[in-house]
Amino acid sequence: MSQVPPPERRDSVPSPQPAERRSGSALFVVFVVTCVLAGALGALAVSSLLEEPRQLAAPPPGPTAAPSATASPSETPSPTPSPRPKVDGAFRFLGRIAGAPVRWNPCQTITYAVNTGGASPPVIPDLRAALRRVTDATGIPFRPVGRTGESFFRAYERMRFRGVARSELLVIWVDHERYERILRQVGDRRPSIAFAKTMAGISSDRDQYFGGIIVIDEDATATRGFNYRYTHGSVLLHELGHIMGLDHVRDPDQLMYSGRHPDFSLRDYGPGDLEGLRRLGTDAGCLD
Repeated sequence: MSQVPPPERRDSVPSPQPAERRSGSALFVVFVVTCVLAGALGALAVSSLLEEPRQLAAPPPGPTAAPSATASPSETPSPTPSPRPKVDGAFRFLGRIAGAPVRWNPCQTITYAVNTGGASPPVIPDLRAALRRVTDATGIPFRPVGRTGESFFRAYERMRFRGVARSELLVIWVDHERYERILRQVGDRRPSIAFAKTMAGISSDRDQYFGGIIVIDEDATATRGFNYRYTHGSVLLHELGHIMGLDHVRDPDQLMYSGRHPDFSLRDYGPGDLEGLRRLGTDAGCLD
């Protein structure tokens, strides 16, 4: 049997008191404030998390760690200074055109004549031996065309203004007094015992040598052969290096060295000299 609730009586329900209404309002305010504080704390936490990577990427400066005393495998210890350091490479060229060295046409024979003047006959064997070494290094052959009485200045004027005639290379020996007089006339005050002049073409031929002259102090090179740097044969090798297109270097292990600390025992071309001569020879190809 179902029960039916008794009918509602309005006069029996007590009306709320004012104190109870104030208590409910206070609780609601506390609830709102709590929610606001919770939201603010949550936002601060999120902001802290978002800023943390930036703080890690740029930490505050601290003490710098001292470098390790042990070098890493990729590091190379500084070499001990050499008393005669190689500072200029092993070879240099007298001139370059468009990056390539000025040189003789290696596909042609170079003719040469000699003016022995008062020199004793043994100068010719040294010259021939020196020319053979140049040919071995460059592949360029030399062919003698005889003797001449032509002086340095006459030969220079002829080659420069009228061509090479029958000899492209002229080797001249003079006594010490005559040698010093030539140096004064050309305005060269440097002490020397021999010198070489090369002739290059003009315009489209300026990348090619067509003539050269060597002048040797006969008295200063009286010791024949190739026994050390300043013997007659070794001096010829040095000057022939200039004729072929090599310049001085500051590497004392090369015969083309020029400086205050020469290796007196050196009697032949060094590895740098030979490499330079190779690049001036047949390996570089023919010239038009």
